[in-house]
Amino acid sequence: MRKQVVQGFHSFKGKIYRVFGQDGEREQQEELSRAETADLGNQDMHGTGQDAFDKLVERRDFERIVDEELRAGHSQGCLLVSNVDRFREVCEIYGQDTGNAVLRRVVEVLFCSFAEAVCMSRQGRDTFAIWLSGVSAANTTLLYRRAGEVNDVLLHPAGELPPVTLSIGMAFGDSAENCRELGKKAVRALNHVKESGRCGCEIYDRHGR
Repeated sequence: MRKQVVQGFHSFKGKIYRVFGQDGEREQQEELSRAETADLGNQDMHGTGQDAFDKLVERRDFERIVDEELRAGHSQGCLLVSNVDRFREVCEIYGQDTGNAVLRRVVEVLFCSFAEAVCMSRQGRDTFAIWLSGVSAANTTLLYRRAGEVNDVLLHPAGELPPVTLSIGMAFGDSAENCRELGKKAVRALNHVKESGRCGCEIYDRHGR
């Protein structure tokens, strides 16, 4: 069993490295935006006539937007990366159609929670990145609280969807950095969450975590 857990974790890391082009490095991207104060459990995109995935931008466009914002002189921002915990197991138990519905719900909840996000991108099968402009370390408490609220909503789904959780990594950046550099830092923070048991949030610090 321990061997299977280790293999599964390293498989996850390999997927993330391929997404960000960081072979052999344990790094991910972070993103975040300040959240709305309304009840997340009652917020979704139903009735908008728009699929949750339709609001996502392509990975290449996401990187371009982040880099352009940083170069334009925005002094700070936050990159958030979230990954659905044990998503493969969810699909094996409930089927791919339910798995896709879970991913749409994840996107809905993230958009509702981090409503001021500039953009969100799908970075892999079950990994999503968000860019929050103008967010700094002064917002750390709020970011942790919103990440916790997201997991609380996903753990108590309405209807027939199974409960899921997210592991989230974040990194603050300024005009001296770019999307890929912030991505490396966010990946490290997300990996720490995975190693610590999943279902949580970490913000990259100068000690390399």
